Amino acid sequence: MLTLRSGSIIASNIYREDDAPRYQRGNSVLLSAIAFNIVLYISTKAYYTHRNRQRDRVWDRMTEAERFTYLSTTNDAGNKRLDFRFAS
Repeated sequence: MLTLRSGSIIASNIYREDDAPRYQRGNSVLLSAIAFNIVLYISTKAYYTHRNRQRDRVWDRMTEAERFTYLSTTNDAGNKRLDFRFAS
């Protein structure tokens, strides 16, 4: 219910009566938000792909013995581990 009310508050501020009937200002605001989100999604994908490549470079340079030692002695957890990869 709260989401419905907050959505109508936002909509009434984007699609204002003084902009009727074509709502050019309101549509421009929404298109700008969509464009920003597309850029944000692409940037996020590029960032995580870059991070995976960095970890691959470090991991591939290690010998099998170094990998075993790292896996058995590391205190790194979650996405801080060298063998962790972000889903792509």
